[in-house]
Amino acid sequence: MRQSQRILLIQSDAASAAALTRFLEGEGYEVILVRDGVAGLNLARRGSADLIMVDAELPGIDGVTLCGTIRAQVSTPIILLTAGGDELQRVVALDRGADFCMLKPVATGELRARIRSLLRRAARQTVTRGQALTVGALRVDAQVRRAWLGDAELQLTPKEFELLAYLMQNRGVALSRDQLLKDVWHGRVDTSSQTLDVHIRWLRQKVEPNPDQPVYIRTVRMIGYRFEGPTGGPEH
Repeated sequence: MRQSQRILLIQSDAASAAALTRFLEGEGYEVILVRDGVAGLNLARRGSADLIMVDAELPGIDGVTLCGTIRAQVSTPIILLTAGGDELQRVVALDRGADFCMLKPVATGELRARIRSLLRRAARQTVTRGQALTVGALRVDAQVRRAWLGDAELQLTPKEFELLAYLMQNRGVALSRDQLLKDVWHGRVDTSSQTLDVHIRWLRQKVEPNPDQPVYIRTVRMIGYRFEGPTGGPEH
C-alpha cells in the first residue's frame, strides 16, 4: 500500500474515530481526522485526500448534506457511515454523491475491500478525467463535473451528471439496464428498482428539446438506453 494514500475521516464520535483511525493506519493509510463537517469540507476542497469517509451524524451540517456539498466540488470517492437502517437516507446520500454507504459498526473486512475498490476505480478515472465531451449542443467536462446545453449550464445532481457522462462516453452503444446500474450505481441498486428510469426521465427533462420525443437519450426496447446526437436515427 502506498503510504501517500490519504483518507480524510470526518467523524465526531471520539471512540469511533479512534477505532477507525487505528484500523486505517494499520492498513497503511495516512489518516486526516476532523470532528465536524465545516472543517471536513474545507479539507476536502483542497483535494489532498484520496478518499473521504463521512459519518452521517455530524454536528452542524449532517453527513448526507455534506456528501452533496463535497461532490459538487471534487470527485474524490466518498463512503458514508450510517447508524440506522433508513433506506431513504442511503438513497439520498448515493444520489447526492456518496459512492457507498456502510452501516455502523463497520465490518473491517468489507471496509478494507470497499476502500481498495474505490481507490482503484478513482485511479482508472484519472486517465480520462480531463477529456471534455461534446455531442450536439451538449457538453460535459468531467474534470470540473459541469455540463452545458448550448450556453446554459445544466443544474444536475451528482448521479445525474455521472449517468449523462457515462452515456455520452458510450455514444451509439445500446447499454443494458443491468450494465448502467452496475457501472453508474456500482451494483448498489436492485435491478428491479425504478431508480434508473427515474434518473433518465429527469435527465430528459433537462437536456431534451422535447422529453417525450428524445433525440439524445434514446430508448432501446427490451435492452435499455443509447445516447445519440440530434441527428441520430430512429429508435429501435
